[in-house]
Amino acid sequence: MNESKYDLFSTAFKRDPFTTFAQMRESAPIYANVAPNGTTTWYVTRYDDVLTVLRDNERFVKDIRNTILPEERPSSTKQKSVQQRINENMLFSDPPDHTRLRALVTLAFTPRRVEKMRDEVQKIANTLLDQAAMVGEMDLIADYALPLPVIVICQLLGIPQKDQEMVAAWSQSIISPGSRGLGYRKRKRMMRDFVAYLGELFAQRQQQPEDDLITALVQAEAEGERLNEAELSSMVALLLVTGHETTVNLIGNGALALMQNREQLQLMMANEALMDNAIEELLRYDGPVETSTTRWVRYDCEFMGQQLKRGDIMRVSLASANRDVSHFEGPDKLDITRQANKHLAFGHGIHYCLGAPLARLEGKIALRTLFARFPSIQLQKTPEQLQWRSGVLFRGLESFPVSLSE
Repeated sequence: MNESKYDLFSTAFKRDPFTTFAQMRESAPIYANVAPNGTTTWYVTRYDDVLTVLRDNERFVKDIRNTILPEERPSSTKQKSVQQRINENMLFSDPPDHTRLRALVTLAFTPRRVEKMRDEVQKIANTLLDQAAMVGEMDLIADYALPLPVIVICQLLGIPQKDQEMVAAWSQSIISPGSRGLGYRKRKRMMRDFVAYLGELFAQRQQQPEDDLITALVQAEAEGERLNEAELSSMVALLLVTGHETTVNLIGNGALALMQNREQLQLMMANEALMDNAIEELLRYDGPVETSTTRWVRYDCEFMGQQLKRGDIMRVSLASANRDVSHFEGPDKLDITRQANKHLAFGHGIHYCLGAPLARLEGKIALRTLFARFPSIQLQKTPEQLQWRSGVLFRGLESFPVSLSE
């Protein structure tokens, strides 16, 4: 076990995790955080080691049930809880289940379907900035970075406009109940309502197909296999959550990084051909995901000189890997001309983010439109006063107050 102690949950850490991660890469590249209940979570911080974990689907699994020995499995067949139904998707599964689910979703969530949203994303960005311009200031998160991808993913899925606010609230109850003051019972009730709503929507699309992602998911078939209702509910929940959470943070973190590096912002705005490069560098420099979703150690094994126990939690820090000097020259510098930028912001391997093309499209349009419309945009607080969201998974701002001038 490690002798050093790192506080990975403090306000100070969330404000600047990169200094701590640099220390961990140097002194504790695999770090054991032991909770009061004895649960051990291993944090891996170096690029090469992170890549090893992301590629190793044998030792490090996404479905905790795969850490349970056959003789330990319960004999009773209880009805699945609403939480279990929500988790029946490719993010929380291992091969061969993952292979089947990913193949079916890939049939529906195509690059062509994403590209068709380009004009709509631009329209939404323009509308939101028109509203902000009338006031002369805005919270860049609440008024722009959050509503834009929420509207986009709801439209892409085919959620009726009248239901979009309600569905967005349901998705928030899944991903961050604590930060929204949701107790266990209220969260469970919201998730139950969400699953029931989706069940009705699936039935409607089976009877009356439309040109949307939900219809495509309902109809998706590969080798005689289709998604069952629990898998459909879980997949839509996953797409809703990941379809906006990563993009909110990409826009928010990216805007802050550019405002703090005005010469890079000017370079980006002066040369539209650099936009793709700029998005990749923003993803590397301060990406939307701090650590990967949970993996579990399948069986007792040795890794990086440490003895891991079956059932231990494994987390890899994508944010740390993307600042590893062994892979990136001057990693703490924002450089939108950086070449061969093989960052891990969207993960790697079989669990690589399926929605990455959509996030990139939204990020490019949202940031370029924002700074073209408001070239003199200014923070209303110092960077040190900004509050970052709690939790180890996502990296993003709670709020981002700015003043606008066209």
